Amino acid sequence: MPVESLDATASRPASPAPRPSPAGRGVDAVLHGVAGAAALVLGPLAALAPRGLPVWAILVLVLSLAGLARRGAFGRILRLTPPVAAVGAFLLLALASTLWSPSDRALATVLEIGYIALGALAGGAWIAGLPTADAQRLAGLFLAGGLAGGLLFAVEAALDFPLNRWWNSVPDDQLPNLLNGNVPKRTAALLCLLIWPAALAVDRFGRKALALLVPVGYALACLPLTSRSAMLGIAAGLVTLAAARASAKWTRRLFSAAVTAAFLLVLPAALLFSGPLDLDHSGLLFRSAQHRVEIWGHAADRALRTPVFGQGIDASRSLPPEGAVSEFSPIGDSLLPLHPHNAFLQLWLETGAVGAALALAAMLLLLTATARLERRDQPFALALFATAMAMGSTAYGIWQPWWMAGFLSAALMLRLATRIGAPIGNKTR
Repeated sequence: MPVESLDATASRPASPAPRPSPAGRGVDAVLHGVAGAAALVLGPLAALAPRGLPVWAILVLVLSLAGLARRGAFGRILRLTPPVAAVGAFLLLALASTLWSPSDRALATVLEIGYIALGALAGGAWIAGLPTADAQRLAGLFLAGGLAGGLLFAVEAALDFPLNRWWNSVPDDQLPNLLNGNVPKRTAALLCLLIWPAALAVDRFGRKALALLVPVGYALACLPLTSRSAMLGIAAGLVTLAAARASAKWTRRLFSAAVTAAFLLVLPAALLFSGPLDLDHSGLLFRSAQHRVEIWGHAADRALRTPVFGQGIDASRSLPPEGAVSEFSPIGDSLLPLHPHNAFLQLWLETGAVGAALALAAMLLLLTATARLERRDQPFALALFATAMAMGSTAYGIWQPWWMAGFLSAALMLRLATRIGAPIGNKTR
């Protein structure tokens, strides 16, 4: 029997796709333009106005939902997969915890976590269905914008941030506060995340040697001027990139064990560092590291008072000090300066063992998902994971909207980079 006869449609020409109406073509043009602008502006926005990144995240969420609706693909985000279930359960716990959280921003924080999570779900689904030509165009725009953002940051740092001082009306006598403050550190951290999807995009465009120079060049040019957490992040990413190129499978297993250990051991480790080891007074650590140890010990002590469901979402910024005073830099009326500077501790403190278990499940599922990428893409995805985990363990509060938007943007751009050269409509590779 001829092979063709096994498929009744094989001998018939495919029906031409229906041509969109003029109104439909107009909608497609708008979506096309907005997507390009979002990809292009990401790098400069991270470089000049990092706190504006939540606006970008909301724009991408709306764009993704509109794009899915235009393709009739909403069903792709309505499936109850294990990652969706884990994140959904965490959101329900966070919402319930607003009843006992001392923070007046608790509900707002839940809403912010919610739109970031929905942006990840919808944005990932929308990018997965992009035609190859569209994915390559958007990836090229992202690279162009990322290069512009990196150069802007380098020039700003070299010239003592003239644009930032002009925009924020910072007088010359306040320049030391600017240079040592969070403005350059936020940008360094965000670009540290975005460097990995940029490197993957360069690799996917056929420039394998140049792809390695992207994170190395960024580290050499910018990071010595700014954040120690970002320096740690890029170093962790480079080591992970090398390890994953040798064996992505074993690197993933190592990270699975490390993440599990971090959630299980963070409380006793924090108490050990600040208690018997007294590292907050150790001359081996620089001052900001000593301050971190002090914060971690206090956060761990408070977390153990409510070990099951925690103090409530966003409670870190509002816990009463109970007479505790920082030896390093008292801020407001709490020993904690808005957050514990450690994502694992913050999850335990605010959502207890239940929240920590759900977060651990979500992170392990995310790690597992990297195995479904093409082999050439996996080292970059794991490097991004390592960078995010290193900075999340030492730097900002995990619920700060601009920081969550930074993780989202890096993840979506990495997903976009994996589509370069992929077959049209390819969903998994």
